Amino acid sequence: MAKEIKQIGAKSSKKDDKKQIISSDLRKAYEISLAKFSQHSVDKIVQMIIHCDNEVLDNAVVMDFLQKDDMCHIPDNTAKQMAPYSRDLTGPNADQQARELDPSELTREDQIYLYTAFELHHYWKSRMRALALTRSFEAEYDELSEKMRQVVAVSESLRDSVSLMNVLGLILDIGNYMNDANKQARGFKLSSLARLGMVKDDKNESTLADLVERIVRIQYPEWEDFGGDIAGVMTAQKINIEQLHSDAKKYVDNIRNVQMSLDSGNLSDPKKFHGQDRVGVVVQRCMKDARRKSEQMELYLDEMMRTYHDIMIFYGEDARDEKARREFFAKLASFLTEWKKSREKNIQLEETRRRNEASMRRKHAQPKAMTLADGSAAPAVNTGAMDSLLEKLRAAAPQVRDQRDRRRRARLKDRHQVRVASGQNLPDLAAGESSSAADETATTTMTMAADDEGSGSSPALTSPRDGEGDVADRAAALLQGMRGGGDEADEASAEKRESMRAARRQTADEERRLRRRRRERASVAAGAEDEVQSPAATDRTPLEEKSESEE
Repeated sequence: MAKEIKQIGAKSSKKDDKKQIISSDLRKAYEISLAKFSQHSVDKIVQMIIHCDNEVLDNAVVMDFLQKDDMCHIPDNTAKQMAPYSRDLTGPNADQQARELDPSELTREDQIYLYTAFELHHYWKSRMRALALTRSFEAEYDELSEKMRQVVAVSESLRDSVSLMNVLGLILDIGNYMNDANKQARGFKLSSLARLGMVKDDKNESTLADLVERIVRIQYPEWEDFGGDIAGVMTAQKINIEQLHSDAKKYVDNIRNVQMSLDSGNLSDPKKFHGQDRVGVVVQRCMKDARRKSEQMELYLDEMMRTYHDIMIFYGEDARDEKARREFFAKLASFLTEWKKSREKNIQLEETRRRNEASMRRKHAQPKAMTLADGSAAPAVNTGAMDSLLEKLRAAAPQVRDQRDRRRRARLKDRHQVRVASGQNLPDLAAGESSSAADETATTTMTMAADDEGSGSSPALTSPRDGEGDVADRAAALLQGMRGGGDEADEASAEKRESMRAARRQTADEERRLRRRRRERASVAAGAEDEVQSPAATDRTPLEEKSESEE
């Protein structure tokens, strides 16, 4: 037992005797990144890295670790401590050079670092960049070209969509209708589309966006397909045009730099490579396709930026503004999203309104059906009887007024005069009318009596229907009181009645004077004829003289 404990202690002490030169962080990164190869020896791992095996090249974690700055840039302190354990591969007969110190004294991670990044540091960065390109240039090309294709396709759809132009024109017309005459606009920015949802009606229920959607859906259904025309903006809004442009330029520059390294750079002289390094063969195998894709990427990039700038200018946006370039698709995508929300809201409200109307029709139809089934009318509800009566009286007011006008015209027609009486809506015109009618009746009676004695004929006189007129006037007065009410209304109506009485008295006096003149002319003409026929007929009776003196 004691021997076993001693052996374990000896092993642990032997392990602790290994020298560590690299930093602890780099050592831990080695352990994590190369955990898949933890069962392999140091020589096996170094051989896989130098031979460019697929196990290393296809492992993204290992490739990312080998391209880190800690692997490409060696600190001065580390270089001084590693120098005795290394060989200079740039000099002649590098394979035959002897090492000053045995690398086995170093830890596992330090040995891997020594055989790879340290001894190959003069072309390590270019080497790893070229090897990474062989595995990523096709996938990156497909990803970038797909995004560019989406940008170009969406830009062309925005330019070719006639329905979208009509909808935006309708929004402009509605905005100009709401503006003053001196504030008519010829266009608007796309950022103004976000404000459509902020303009609400007086009930705070519907917005201007809801109104536009309802008008388009009901009156211009052929414009509704603009949502399908520009549906690509929902995906394109997630694409950062600036980042896409930067990634495409980086892709082209990376392939160009690798080609320059192979032509005249760190990878141009295979004599300076490790004797077993196959980087030149692996990279040259893929560079032809990489150069072709780089040229195509440049063409796609130029076309995308040109199309994108043109569509921004077409919609009045500043193509030189970085913020405008970044938010162009997002503005249209937000407008399309709000349009769909307004459509769902309007359809739901219309469906609710239709259900309510159908329910009301069913409720109104049920009492009628019950009445027809029972054969008798349903009992009337007594609630609100006074309100119902008042409403009926108010509704009947114009009919009463029209009936009163017809009666007055009939009375005037009986008197052989057709005129329109003024002050029809005054409640107490009956008194003035009755007094004037009495005066007119007395005058007419006296005139007809005189004419009867003079001419020997006595036409029948029809008396006016004062009872019916009084009833109509009283009904009008009742309605006027129900409508008006209040002291101010009474004072105004009293003044108006007084002015109307004076006007009617003046009119009656003028009519009496006209009738008197006509009678005098008629009597003079009749007297002249009587004198010609019978001089004795000029004698007047005392009754006639008395009537003329009274007139």
